[in-house]
Amino acid sequence: MADLGALRGFFGGMPAPIKVAMDGFINYAFKNIRVGLPGHQKPAENLSWSQLDGVTSSNANQEFSIAHGLDVAPRVAFPCIDLTSSGTQLVTLTVARAADTKRVYFRSGSTSAAFTIFVESRG
Repeated sequence: MADLGALRGFFGGMPAPIKVAMDGFINYAFKNIRVGLPGHQKPAENLSWSQLDGVTSSNANQEFSIAHGLDVAPRVAFPCIDLTSSGTQLVTLTVARAADTKRVYFRSGSTSAAFTIFVESRG
């Protein structure tokens, strides 16, 4: 995340009304980034991320996959833990092979463990 003061510095030579408007924009845009409410394959509220819910294989370190529902193969994943529900956990995942246009592929030492990740959905 960019330092907000550094962003404001880019507008130093602009007329005061523009500086005020840009300051309001920066404050609103960068302090209101939201992931949103849970839901499998649901886009984030205002990020280029989509949520994926999964369950690891019942056999440790066996490959499993999750359909991502995007038009392109995602490039990165971010772990997520739901703080509104007890028993949720962060699960260690290993990429088993590169994501494709349909699925993401993982392995995990944890067995039958539910998890949530966000994947970047920008093409």
